[in-house]
Amino acid sequence: MKKIFTFFAALVCMMCVQAQTIEVAPNGDVCTVTVDGTAYENLSVTTEGDIHLVAINRDGISLLVRYTDANTVSAIGTVNGQPVDYASAAVVAYAKGFQIPNSDFEEWSSSSSITEPRYWHGFKSAKGDLASQATSTLLKSSDVRSGVTGSSAVIASKSIFGVVANGTITNGQLMAQSMTAGNTWNHSEMDQSSSATDKYGDKFFTSLKAKPDAIKTWLKFNQGTSNSDYPYATMSAVLFNGNYYQDPEPKKGDSSKFIGGITYTQEDVDSVAARVAAKAQNRQISTGDWREFTIPFTYTDTSKAKAILVTISTNATPGKGSANDQVWVDDMELVYNAAISDIALNGVTLDGFNFNAATKTYDLTYSGEVINLTADNFVVTTTGMSAMVVKNVEDLGCGNYRIAIGVTSPDFKNGEVYTINVTKRPVWILGEVNDKVWAANDGLQMDTEDGITYTAEVTFDGRNEGEVNYFSFTTELANDNDEGAWNYIAPFRFGAVSEGNFWVSDEQLDKPLSLTYENGQAFCISKGEYTLQVNLAEMTLVITKVQEETLGDVTGDGKVDVQDLNAVINIMLGKKTQADYPGRANIAGNDEKVDVQDLNAVVNIMLGKS
Repeated sequence: MKKIFTFFAALVCMMCVQAQTIEVAPNGDVCTVTVDGTAYENLSVTTEGDIHLVAINRDGISLLVRYTDANTVSAIGTVNGQPVDYASAAVVAYAKGFQIPNSDFEEWSSSSSITEPRYWHGFKSAKGDLASQATSTLLKSSDVRSGVTGSSAVIASKSIFGVVANGTITNGQLMAQSMTAGNTWNHSEMDQSSSATDKYGDKFFTSLKAKPDAIKTWLKFNQGTSNSDYPYATMSAVLFNGNYYQDPEPKKGDSSKFIGGITYTQEDVDSVAARVAAKAQNRQISTGDWREFTIPFTYTDTSKAKAILVTISTNATPGKGSANDQVWVDDMELVYNAAISDIALNGVTLDGFNFNAATKTYDLTYSGEVINLTADNFVVTTTGMSAMVVKNVEDLGCGNYRIAIGVTSPDFKNGEVYTINVTKRPVWILGEVNDKVWAANDGLQMDTEDGITYTAEVTFDGRNEGEVNYFSFTTELANDNDEGAWNYIAPFRFGAVSEGNFWVSDEQLDKPLSLTYENGQAFCISKGEYTLQVNLAEMTLVITKVQEETLGDVTGDGKVDVQDLNAVINIMLGKKTQADYPGRANIAGNDEKVDVQDLNAVVNIMLGKS
């Protein structure tokens, strides 16, 4: 039985129902992800070590895709609203690399001379002058919790002449060097530089590929004789830098033998303690049937998490248990958390954004100038010492964005993805635009599909009171009950703007005007025909008056004089073209060329003959 990794096998089966295929084609810093036959190309990839992350938010797909290569692929998220939790078969093998080998205690030797599970050790593998006298046992057991099959490991204490030797199991090596049970020369130890091997030929060493948040295991504890003074078994897991470490740590003054021997110094105490990255310990495991224990690691130095030493004993106090105390252990797992606890905005404001971990999708809007969103605008806070974050911000143009933010654990088991859709609120223009009167409840939406600048022709026909005309811009149309709102504007009713009017003088024509609330969003202008150019990125307006064309005014200065004659002559001589002048040069006849007839026409206009 393989109990721990049935999770991954289940994921493979789930995919048969939820999504037929998720494939990855890596290509350097980008990749192509194919979901049920639909390819999404040139996706940005975030890489840390051998792990690559891609976050997708488009076409009804919100996925966090994780891979090491084209074969080792997993994905979580939704496809068309349906949850997806996908893992390729290769993910199972990959995830095992983040666990203690044989932590489900299913691998045992068939040799009668080897009674210990592979990679785990009791006193049969111990060293030290008193190792041969150790009597506690470590054996294979068929006693497992309800609902599973296979084997567990059981350790048992022994008593000789009233002295109890606790049953102990470790993934390191046990040292038995003192007749005094509580002497710290009796311990489990691990050292990456040691060449010692067990009966399987494996070293007494377990390295780490990432920093776990907790260690989880199933335990069953039974006391041979009830002992209310010392009622607890114990479990300890220590992450350290890989150099020599022992548990319990050295105690100053402890000697290696009851008469003479090497004595631990303060330097020994300090040097061993300085190698620790984190500890997860439970010294109060009470008697009872199978229970799952999750013990969190408390970190003091994350940089030192290179190896792990686990020790389980039948009593929390050495030598204080009773004969035949027993602890069964099964399905141990290192837990790598990966969740997002907060997403904060940095440098931007998006209306209504308030992160809630339970809300996976956000549809946000904003007004005003176009914002330039990057991954740096999203500050992600995670839970999980080894959690990895990917942020994909896709610019859709015109101030609109699709964002996918994901987090994953290094073993691909835990993770989640959030999607944020950002839309710039449309700008509506009210007034007589493009030959139609647009009122406050049906304004003309300004087109941003082809760029950020919108041009409209505005003509006032004299229906306003006096010689004043109004037109306005808003990001929200009015409803019947919104008459008091600042954006409720009746363009052809004098004085109908609730927040005041902004008069556009002749000096402000042809200059950028800010489309801001301070301007009331309503503009007053003298009667006439105008061109409006709105820059939706910078939220500015340029008003240009359409000048009535004066026949013969080639230079466009409002009068017909010798300058216009020179302009016609320059065009005739090929020194200039008609495009170089704002006015019309071919003013005589219906031909499209500029010749002497046009020159005579300008002269006649100057003389008042035509």
